[in-house]
Amino acid sequence: MAAPECEAPWSRTTSEVLSDLGVDVKEGLTDDKVVVKREKYGYNELEKEAKQSIWSMILEQFEDTLVRILMLAAFVSFVLAWFEEDSHEEGFRAFIEPLVILLILILNAAVGVWQESNAESALEALKELQTETAHVTRNGKMVSDLPSRELLPGDIVHLHVGDKVPADCRVVALKTATVRAEQASLTGESVAVNKGTEPIKDPNCELQAKECMVFAGTAIANGSCTAVVTSIGMATEIGKIQAQISEAAKEDDDTPLKKKLNEFGELLAKVIAIICAVVWLINYHHFATITWKPEGGLPTVTFSVAKATYYFKIAVALAVAAIPEGLPAVITTCLALGTRTMAKKNAIVRKLPSVETLGCTTVICSDKTGTLTTNQMSVVALAAFAGPDGSAVRRWAVAGHTYCPDDGEVVGLPQGVGLDKALQALADVCAVCNEAHLEYKGSAFRSVGAPTEAALLVLAEKLGLGDPAETAAATKKRTATPEEHPQPVTQAYRDRSAVRALLEFDRDRKSMSVVVRPAGAGRNALLVKGAAECVIERSTRMMLPDGRMVPLTPAARSAVLATVRDMARDALRCLAFAVKPDLAAPLGDYDGTDSSSAAAKLLREPANYAGVESELVLVGLAGLQDPPRPEVRPAIENCKAAGIRVMVITGDNKDTAEAICQKIGVFEQGDDLSLYSFTGRDFIGLPKEKQLALLAAAPAMCFSRAEPRHKQDIVRLLKEQGEVTAMTGDGVNDAPALKLADIGVAMGIAGTEVAKEASDMVLADDNFSTIVAAVAEGRAIYNNMKAFIRYMISSNIGEVASIFLTAALGLPEGLIPVQLLWVNLVTDGPPATALGFNPPDKDIMSHPPRRANDQLITPWVFFRYMVIGSYVGIATVGAFVSWYMFDSFAGIDLSADGHTTVTWQQLTNWQQCREWGNFTAGPYTLAGGGVVHFPHACDYFTIGKAKASTLSLSVIVAIEMFNALNALSEDGSLLSMPPWCNPWLLVAISVSIALHCVILYVPFLADVFAIVPLSWPEWQLVLLWSAPVIFMDEGLKAVGRLLHRNNKVTRIPHAKKHD
Repeated sequence: MAAPECEAPWSRTTSEVLSDLGVDVKEGLTDDKVVVKREKYGYNELEKEAKQSIWSMILEQFEDTLVRILMLAAFVSFVLAWFEEDSHEEGFRAFIEPLVILLILILNAAVGVWQESNAESALEALKELQTETAHVTRNGKMVSDLPSRELLPGDIVHLHVGDKVPADCRVVALKTATVRAEQASLTGESVAVNKGTEPIKDPNCELQAKECMVFAGTAIANGSCTAVVTSIGMATEIGKIQAQISEAAKEDDDTPLKKKLNEFGELLAKVIAIICAVVWLINYHHFATITWKPEGGLPTVTFSVAKATYYFKIAVALAVAAIPEGLPAVITTCLALGTRTMAKKNAIVRKLPSVETLGCTTVICSDKTGTLTTNQMSVVALAAFAGPDGSAVRRWAVAGHTYCPDDGEVVGLPQGVGLDKALQALADVCAVCNEAHLEYKGSAFRSVGAPTEAALLVLAEKLGLGDPAETAAATKKRTATPEEHPQPVTQAYRDRSAVRALLEFDRDRKSMSVVVRPAGAGRNALLVKGAAECVIERSTRMMLPDGRMVPLTPAARSAVLATVRDMARDALRCLAFAVKPDLAAPLGDYDGTDSSSAAAKLLREPANYAGVESELVLVGLAGLQDPPRPEVRPAIENCKAAGIRVMVITGDNKDTAEAICQKIGVFEQGDDLSLYSFTGRDFIGLPKEKQLALLAAAPAMCFSRAEPRHKQDIVRLLKEQGEVTAMTGDGVNDAPALKLADIGVAMGIAGTEVAKEASDMVLADDNFSTIVAAVAEGRAIYNNMKAFIRYMISSNIGEVASIFLTAALGLPEGLIPVQLLWVNLVTDGPPATALGFNPPDKDIMSHPPRRANDQLITPWVFFRYMVIGSYVGIATVGAFVSWYMFDSFAGIDLSADGHTTVTWQQLTNWQQCREWGNFTAGPYTLAGGGVVHFPHACDYFTIGKAKASTLSLSVIVAIEMFNALNALSEDGSLLSMPPWCNPWLLVAISVSIALHCVILYVPFLADVFAIVPLSWPEWQLVLLWSAPVIFMDEGLKAVGRLLHRNNKVTRIPHAKKHD
């Protein structure tokens, strides 16, 4: 993008800007200049980034360490199946293992590609903010529909109320008394901003201070003006936001859990390699023999390829046993279930990993407008004169924080009595001196027009009419048919006072008024509202409750000014209301139709308005604000209890932001705000060391007048300190920071599409407290994920221990890879998924958030894995050996099947069986009447091991069902969290046991998995070896409770002001 022709146009006069851009405001750009500038600047459009190819997305899915280990295991398994001597006899079964692993990898890649291809839409939504056409002057002629993409710096643009601004422009002339732009989505300001032509002295001022500029994507709220384009495309403010979104997307980090799983995968790869090497070293003498010659010389080496292949298969089985193949699927399922739960609580999760990230959130950076506040201006304070002389002021609080008139009331105002004359006059001004109106749409009252004016209409509706019966009738009408009668009180006041003329607001007198003819009156009256100090200064009389108009005494003036100061201290926008009952000629008789009359000529010149609005009768005051949501304060208390800091980052002014922070509990009474409250510009101007120190020490902070780049800088600093940051927002200006934060949270109702598309989560109700509920849910989900990760990995360690012990002791292979795959994918899957339904611990929000760098597997957890895993290995080998060596074991009769018992020496040296000479072993029977035959006695240790292998497999399945019960709570005993607290787990365990029985008792499946049916005594042996795991883990949990008993939140103290 070429350098701009006019640097900092907001700080230069209109003539200097036009001169720099080489354009005349009446002529506009000529065709010759358009050609030259087009060559230099291109078109007024946002850049389109090249999309990632489908193949690169597919390849990315195979960069995970666990996935690569699985790919290697599948390849080796396929090669072994292909070249093995009996593979043709086994047929399809020989290839089950590699095919299943490949199917897992393909499904995993497909899900990953689908998620990523749907993720990046923020930039497309940003492009929708650009207008299609613009009204411009070119070659001295008006072009009413020039495509916006063809605009160039120097184009003269004409903007009217309702227009969307097509590019960043410098205002050069106002066509109406005032022009206001709605730029809340870009700057965070809660009210429309007045625009003018005067330059701003500071060339480095923040976006909000550039009052002579209008920005692309914002809208003109009222008035019309002429402006000159200064920046187009990527050089505009929304263009800069697109660049920031793109930059933030490049900084996207993996979620804390994914990082830990990647680390675990790398560790697992090393462990597998070591164990495989150890297994080969222990058993090398089975396939390689070195014989030294007595006479010396080189030794003779004999190598058995068949036996080497056998132990290589054991190494592959170890890899399959060690990898929790079902873990990615279970994690995805658990996160998906979490999103459903959160959706019921109005938190819509767009990206699955965000669910887990929420659980370790340490800082919530919240926008103010629309998130902590309602983004609906409301009157919260009301004042009018009291007493016989007006020297005192009556004050009322006004409840309610939405545009619904029935949401709250004027507190302390007697009901059913009727309004006094002064409050009637105040309601009359609110209703009639007002260009907005209320509508009822989508089950809610909405503002049509300026938010401040809509708030005054709501006040009029709450005040009612002079006659209580009329007020009751109007209220009934509004309640019964809100679509048809959203503002009956306002309409009644307007019906009584026909508007003859409107005196528009301007920045000099800071007020607006209407000339009206009250019903039954002989002359016109003037109704005025405006900035309190200005209206009070032009008032000479005041209205008392009985309707008398008396001189505004110095005492009364002092009292009302003191009230104004009180409202300002509470960061309220204070408006005053006044009337002028008998207008003098020529306005007294003006009917609004004769454009040649003296009154019409008077009104055509805005300079006369201040004179018309003089010698007023002051009737009262109103304090307005964008009020805090009532549910926010308790939500912030919950954050503090959970060890989560809240930082408010807003584009609004400092006083308003601090006042809101104190009302909602971000700041406490007496806090030293010099340490906690900064403008964005002031904070970013500090040395980095100071910034980091302030962020680390503050229990809460507020950043006001913040621009998009300030929000990103603050989020980056927090992430640099190891904080897991959630950023909330609703405007276009929030999108880059939403993208950069660990979890971006957008508003669903008031939020722009840009913010939603850049976010990880959308709040359907725009409610800050929903974030806190989502954090609690995220913590619960993370705990549940830890439970099933602990469950699955301890099971895998048990499988590894079983195979390792088998190989180390020289026993026949107890578990084959296809059986291990079945256990890891099918048998373990339902209980692991059901653990995602574990109820949250009651004190889940009283613990500090886990740090992003906290270990997934702590030394204590690893010790537990090893203890339980070692027992699983011992139990599976124990059941295998028990059947081979005993007819009766621990009182259980195993002799009914007629199997042959062997000695330990024979069992551990079974590969030398054919050298024994005198070994005999006969067939044995199965439950259900089957018989296992084998052609040679030594095949008793290969074909004949089917029942011993089945016992090993059944023991591991039973232990894992008991382990699932143990995983209900990390440290909680089964006595405090019994199995029925998660009925889904009991269902899942039943399903897993049923599936295991299916492969045992369906002959075809039993053949595939090389297992046989079991009798009741054999099931007793399975339970004997598996049940002790319950008692072992209960003991380990008791130790864990002692280790973690002091893990509670420690709050950062608030620094207080010292007088």
